[in-house]
Amino acid sequence: MEEYFGSFPLSNATTLCVGGITEKEAEIAREDGLDCDGMGYYLFLSNEDDPQKPIEVLAKFTTNGAAEKLARLFKRAEIAA
Repeated sequence: MEEYFGSFPLSNATTLCVGGITEKEAEIAREDGLDCDGMGYYLFLSNEDDPQKPIEVLAKFTTNGAAEKLARLFKRAEIAA
């Protein structure tokens, strides 16, 4: 699987991200009640202020193409800023 990653800062500490997640992150999401297998691409919040819960999974992309499009959009927004 080709790796897609994109991020968009929401605040100094919080970033909205598109990308893969680790097995540990998937396990934490399952503990939070999400149906998360850790495969594929996810939309998640990254929070530097909370080391106990560094990411919050928001959604799983149903296709790699959708993840790629949003990652590219984030990269374009980053360049424009």
